Amino acid sequence: MDTKVLPENDPILKEKGEIPYWEIASRLGVHVNTIRNWMKSSMSQKQREMVLEAIKEIKEVK
Repeated sequence: MDTKVLPENDPILKEKGEIPYWEIASRLGVHVNTIRNWMKSSMSQKQREMVLEAIKEIKEVK
C-alpha cells in the first residue's frame, strides 16, 4: 500500500490497482496532483464516487 494514502482511502487504492493517477485525473478533468492530494485527505462522498466511477470507466475501456 502507498504509505501516503489515508487508510480510509485504501479501498479506492485497491480498486485502482495499476491504473496511474494521471489517467484517473485525465478522466475527471483535474490535475494529477489533485487526485494525489485527495488520496492523502478525507474525501467527500462526491469525490469518492467520482474517483471510483472514473476507475470503473477506465477498466471498461481496457
